[in-house]
Amino acid sequence: MPHQDPYGFQSLDHAFLEAEVAPAAQAGFAQRYQTSTGSAITPGTPPEYKSQPNKWGAECRIYFNSHVVAMCARSLGLHVEVGRPYKDNYLYRINNQDLWWELVETYDFRLGVN
Repeated sequence: MPHQDPYGFQSLDHAFLEAEVAPAAQAGFAQRYQTSTGSAITPGTPPEYKSQPNKWGAECRIYFNSHVVAMCARSLGLHVEVGRPYKDNYLYRINNQDLWWELVETYDFRLGVN
C-alpha cells in the first residue's frame, strides 16, 4: 500500500468493504472503481457490490473489529456504529463514501475482505 492511512485500517487483520448502489448510479460507481483498481465490477460480481433500487446513490460501508480504529475514526469526526448486527463477525461499521473511496483509491482496499 502506498501510504500509511491515518485511521489505522491497514494495521487490521481484516476489514470488509461493501457497496449498495442505485441502478441510476451504477455506471459511474463501476467506472470509478475500475479506474481506481483496474477491476471491472457488476452488481453481484463481486457479491459485496449490490444493486439497490431503493437507494438514491451509493451506500458504501466499512466493517471492522478494532476499538482503536473506531476511536481514531471518531476523533477525526466520522460516525462509527457499534454493536449492531449488520454483519455477525464485525463489531463496528462506518457508512461513509468519502472514507470508503479514500481506502480504495489511496490505500488499495477492495470490495470484500481486505
